[in-house]
Amino acid sequence: MPKVNPFRPNSPVNPGMFVGRSQEVDRLDSHLIQTKAGKPTNFIITGERGIGKSSLLLYIKYVAQGDIPINSEPVRFLVISTDVDKSTTQLGLVKKVELAIRKTLAKTEPARQFLASAWEFIKRIEAAGVHINATQQDVPDELLLEEFAYTISEIEARVSTDDAASSVFNAHYDGILILIDEADNASPQLDLGTFLKLTLERLQRLGSSHVMIGLAALPELRGVLMESHPSSLRNFDKLVLDRLTPGEAAEVIDRCLNEANSENEEQTQITEEAKDTLATLSEGYPHFAQQFGFSAFNQDTDNVIDRDDVLNGAFGKGGALELIGDRYYRDDFYNKIQADSYRRVLRIMADNLDGWITKQEIRSRFKGKDSVLDNALKALRERHIILSKEGKPGVYRLQHKGFALWMKLHTSDQQDIGGSIQASASEEEHNGPPHESQETKPGA
Repeated sequence: MPKVNPFRPNSPVNPGMFVGRSQEVDRLDSHLIQTKAGKPTNFIITGERGIGKSSLLLYIKYVAQGDIPINSEPVRFLVISTDVDKSTTQLGLVKKVELAIRKTLAKTEPARQFLASAWEFIKRIEAAGVHINATQQDVPDELLLEEFAYTISEIEARVSTDDAASSVFNAHYDGILILIDEADNASPQLDLGTFLKLTLERLQRLGSSHVMIGLAALPELRGVLMESHPSSLRNFDKLVLDRLTPGEAAEVIDRCLNEANSENEEQTQITEEAKDTLATLSEGYPHFAQQFGFSAFNQDTDNVIDRDDVLNGAFGKGGALELIGDRYYRDDFYNKIQADSYRRVLRIMADNLDGWITKQEIRSRFKGKDSVLDNALKALRERHIILSKEGKPGVYRLQHKGFALWMKLHTSDQQDIGGSIQASASEEEHNGPPHESQETKPGA
């Protein structure tokens, strides 16, 4: 009988599965309380792909909506959740916010009429020929940000009034929370740093003290905002997500299996060896733990997930590593690298998994000119495909063990890869996994 697989590799985890972010959660809870009290604190969540940024954003959305209380006291914010891509302009982002607000607040005819009037300025700007697609070169109306800030301020005043009955929306909120995911995708046309800085300054000038903005993005967001407006980062508290510990990764697995056993008649167990292998494969990335767990769960036929189930699910055809590679590694290996000589450097480094290797060790196995090797290492560092060891020139490693295994997948058999995983697990048990925030600097 088919069983419900509790692992969710392709979507943010639900709050019940949230593990290992207690400090970040406490800070975000505090920001909501501060904003409720009229002292807003905006925030940025950054981290590598698969580290759990979208899941943390989903968690704070649930808290802000009042679905999860803060110290037994729920808050209730009007939450606008959206994202940006390479085609989003300032006008496009304004329209996304407008749409989210309309869907939540336009419940009565008076509310619909108020919102139609409040957002009337968008029609005027569009009538002037400004498009919402970033491929167009039209310059947005110079008053766009001013109009946007006035509209948000007016809505905030209406929804946060203590007398809900006197509000056109017949509802009371503690404030407005605007969440923007994948903010690192912001194009030069969006000019995100300027957009955010000027909007926040205008809201402050208008006396709107119950509006908070939160962003989630890859670490590249810092450069995007700085290039747009050098002082835009000063408006945000910055939260950098690190990897989960092996114990936290194991807790993710336990929680998922507990959920499966609450939904399925047939109970699923897991051996300690299998759990350790899953935790090692995940490298501390929540998404990886979900994908490897999903594939291992599907491989199980006797209601006991063992190490063979984990390895077969990870390295078999269409398995977890292949799926993770297609999503995270293929672009780095094929599209960001045009020279095959650079790929040879990566294959040499892959024999050390994500362990450190010296330039001399690479040169001893590299068949090519020294100048080609120098160019390869420089390009791979600049593209953040490999990392340099801080304070030790000429020492490098791959960012992810999974990247090394993905490269080896087509040249090694499953038993060899399984042996590599076992050795890696033993090493991490004694030394702990490498953490970029402590040992490395991308592009150093």
